[in-house]
Amino acid sequence: MKISRRVLCLSLILSVLIMPFFPTSVKAETLRDYENLLKKYEREQANIKDQIGENNQLTKEAEQEIENIKKELTNMSQEIEQMHIDIVDYNNEIREKTLQTKELFEYLQMTRSENVMLEYAFGAETITDLIYRIAVVKQITEDNEKKINELKDMIEYNKKREVELEDKEKQMEKRQKDLTEKITKLTKKNASLNDNSVSTEQQITTYRDQIKAYKEAGCTSNMEIGVDCFNNNSVAGWYRPTQSGYVTSEFGYRWGSLHRAVDVSNSNPYKTKIYPVATGIITSKFTDYYGALTIIIEHKTANGKYYSSLYTHLSSYSSNAVVGRKVTPNDFLGYMGATGYVTGPHLHMEIAPCRAMNHADKNCGTWNKYTAYVKKIYDSGKFKGPRELIYFPKPYVRYNTR
Repeated sequence: MKISRRVLCLSLILSVLIMPFFPTSVKAETLRDYENLLKKYEREQANIKDQIGENNQLTKEAEQEIENIKKELTNMSQEIEQMHIDIVDYNNEIREKTLQTKELFEYLQMTRSENVMLEYAFGAETITDLIYRIAVVKQITEDNEKKINELKDMIEYNKKREVELEDKEKQMEKRQKDLTEKITKLTKKNASLNDNSVSTEQQITTYRDQIKAYKEAGCTSNMEIGVDCFNNNSVAGWYRPTQSGYVTSEFGYRWGSLHRAVDVSNSNPYKTKIYPVATGIITSKFTDYYGALTIIIEHKTANGKYYSSLYTHLSSYSSNAVVGRKVTPNDFLGYMGATGYVTGPHLHMEIAPCRAMNHADKNCGTWNKYTAYVKKIYDSGKFKGPRELIYFPKPYVRYNTR
């Protein structure tokens, strides 16, 4: 029993000692992996569009209900206003009827006195005529009293109705507020979904272009990209992205966020050609959310380390700007410009030690992952930007050779 334990311990020790000398197995990405990922993003995009469509319908229904509430509130306000007018009219009519009844009642009391001749003097030609007139006065008095009671009932009804309408107004105003908040939430949700849609659409475009390039390079579904096909030549050296120019902004934090690039401009920016900073393969070409023309190139060093360089705000692309094409520092990509969100024409040039927007890279496989990873390694002091690889003079000091 002791021997077996010793053997077991020795085996474990040997395993621990031997393991570091053997490379960890990493699954290489095949063309099929990219094709499956493209399908996944296409499904996500379809779901996003469905959610946006559903939210738009809910927003439309809420807006219609708000319009109906506004109309009903207007009608209710008009009804309340009319009831106030009616109450005033009813009270005036009650006063008139009360006064008339009082006068008639006084007249009736006078006719019941012994001074019958007084009534006769007011117009009755005979006693019969006088009695008839008294009966009429009595009937009018009773009718007035009945009318007054009806008017009082109507006033009471109006007051109760007004209370009901005011309560209903409060309920409808609360409903209107709830619907407005609902629309605000749906709008914010759609804004977030639209942002995700733009990001997802960008990934779809990138993977479609990459798959097309891989197939044109002879890759089949089971081939490992970069191993069995689509091999990338090693970087021979790093160069500045323009023949001449000057740095206008550095890599690092500014205005509360990380500026991931070195910005370069020139005295004649729109005629300044942009070149790859090293040999590599174009893996992405797209227009970003703000309309900036953008290119990403993937580079591989002699020791197998990957880098990505990004060029944006271009005014136009050259014929070399094709996803899947191998480019060298002598192949120009396009012209400097001011597309997208900028204050003036310049080149925004990023370099990062990963494979940007490439599914094979767990750190930088999507745009969001890429930006988060660059921030992470910068904050940790592991990467300080393009100047680690490329020499640039100090800001606004002009260079005339690459």
